[in-house]
Amino acid sequence: MKDRQLILKSPEGQFVEFKQSINSTLAREIVGFANTGGGTIVIGVDDNGIIKGMRNINKDVSKIESITRNCDPPISILINLEQKMGKDLLFIDIPDSPEKPHSCSDGFFLRSGATTLKMTRNEIIHFLHSTNQILWDKKKCFSFKYPEDFDNDAFRRFCVMSGMSNIEIDTEDLLINLEVAERSDKRLIFNNAGVLFFAKEPARFHLDAVVDCILFQGHDKATILDRKTQTSNLMENVEQAMIFLKKHLSLRYEIKTLVRKEILELPEDALREAVLNAVIHRDYHFNGANVSVEIYRDRVEISDPGELPPGMKPEDMGKKSVRRNKLLADLFHRIGEVEKVGSGILRMKQALKEAGIQPMRFEFTGFFTIIFNRITEADREESVKTSVKTSVKILDLMKSNPEISGKRISDILGISVRAVEMQISNLQQQGRIKRIGPAKGGHWEVTEGD
Repeated sequence: MKDRQLILKSPEGQFVEFKQSINSTLAREIVGFANTGGGTIVIGVDDNGIIKGMRNINKDVSKIESITRNCDPPISILINLEQKMGKDLLFIDIPDSPEKPHSCSDGFFLRSGATTLKMTRNEIIHFLHSTNQILWDKKKCFSFKYPEDFDNDAFRRFCVMSGMSNIEIDTEDLLINLEVAERSDKRLIFNNAGVLFFAKEPARFHLDAVVDCILFQGHDKATILDRKTQTSNLMENVEQAMIFLKKHLSLRYEIKTLVRKEILELPEDALREAVLNAVIHRDYHFNGANVSVEIYRDRVEISDPGELPPGMKPEDMGKKSVRRNKLLADLFHRIGEVEKVGSGILRMKQALKEAGIQPMRFEFTGFFTIIFNRITEADREESVKTSVKTSVKILDLMKSNPEISGKRISDILGISVRAVEMQISNLQQQGRIKRIGPAKGGHWEVTEGD
């Protein structure tokens, strides 16, 4: 049970609601809590948290029980009478309901911060999808015929990537264990997730389950320079989308050893996370729209159809994780593409930060879009100027302190360690500095002007 004193000291919010007395909105608030993670309603406390107490306890308890019985479906709650400061209070504990969504006579409600909001028709539909009431990826696809439509090569690739290639188990049993198929009347019936991963032609069963990759000439959609629509299984679609991005984004080269390293203008890891996010979390109930990867002169946009899941707000991005298609996420997790903890947004931000690129932006317009800003020509010119100034500062620091570390340079100049390492690598390639001795215990020798 939650600490009562802590509840009374807390302001109203996502999990706490104060009511001086029972009124017409109580049913809405009970429903909202049951639909959105649970919470506690305290009767006998005003909106400012001042304890007022109650009088007709038995009558009020009967009213509350009647309200919860009349919800659809009925909501199980715990009611406790407690005394605080000599006054009677009712604590109504509402758990996160396994039977949601619930409704009352006024409709369906969600809790958002300190507010209880009524759901629109579309929000109710999305809520049903996200709360496992309508699991698209686990729905059976009766038009898929096994083994005629089954892609053995895709399945073998999945087994190798997931480390299951040496497991001595029948293919059909393995598919059942992966939860992508089940037996019915001696026939193997696949669900939608199984079709998207292991069908020879997934788009034949789900026309919109494709990734549309487009290169535009300028800053808008006026002129298309290249377009590829990926219609294979989800694993292959992700790979082909990455190939398209790497083909049309610029590369730079870094030489720290004898091996030349290619570095994409936008971090490859961040782009891959965005593509994976789009194919895993898109709303597959949304007909007539595809996942899209669009390259413009100044940006890259990766979009998928569907609003944010109910109970999640734009400001929750990177803080909360709701997996719309849990089975698809689990299958990608098995092959090492995603983490179950839902840290993809944070990893994207970190990759961009390490590369010295401004954070991506999000748009919510019926589609969820991640926008990466490309480095423009003006940015490159400014970067060159900044790079020259930074190089001079690094040389000065090395002259005054030959044993200085990259971390110390980073702290002094206020730039990332990665940026310092790139500058040092460039200075070494230009023959302007030499490292004397090992990384630890050695020192820098500034050779320019010798």
